[in-house]
Amino acid sequence: MQAAMLRPLSIKEYLDGEEHGGIRHEYVAGQTYAMAGAKLRHNLIVQNLSSSLWQKTRGGDCQVLSSDMKVRVATADAFYYPDIVLRCGDTLPGDSLYLEDPCLIIEVLLASTANIDRREKLHAYQALPSLREYILVDSDSRSIELYRRRPEGWWYELLSEGEGDSLRFQCVDLTLSLAEVYAGVDLPQGEATA
Repeated sequence: MQAAMLRPLSIKEYLDGEEHGGIRHEYVAGQTYAMAGAKLRHNLIVQNLSSSLWQKTRGGDCQVLSSDMKVRVATADAFYYPDIVLRCGDTLPGDSLYLEDPCLIIEVLLASTANIDRREKLHAYQALPSLREYILVDSDSRSIELYRRRPEGWWYELLSEGEGDSLRFQCVDLTLSLAEVYAGVDLPQGEATA
């Protein structure tokens, strides 16, 4: 058996393929990686967060975008599909395929992608000058990891239900309890939420 060498795709080839293909792929240094499917609880968490953010930003200069909008990280030669992106400022043209200046990125963790979200994407996203918050929401337990940009660098914070923590966003004046984030989500431990 022989191994086949894959030719790296150009950014133009990648973007053309994403625009006309039926399967989404992330792009890192010329290689593409098909996106994994998600369970119902993942989708419910994304819906809870994006609808709360949309309600708060509606009519303002911020756009809440879902997992179909790519974020380009030029320093990492990468395009990613975060679960939720918040971008503020001038409105992007309607035919934009990606953005480069998010204020907030949220990933809802899956077992298959959690390590990539915590390492590769964390380091790539932190290189975006506009990014103020990177939030990782566990879909198996009430636990949220926050990475926040401060003048002295990036800070890490862990929120969990046992401590009664609330999720306070920096990019927009919004605070959500963990019960709101996990509303209607049946967690694997049988810890159903209200």
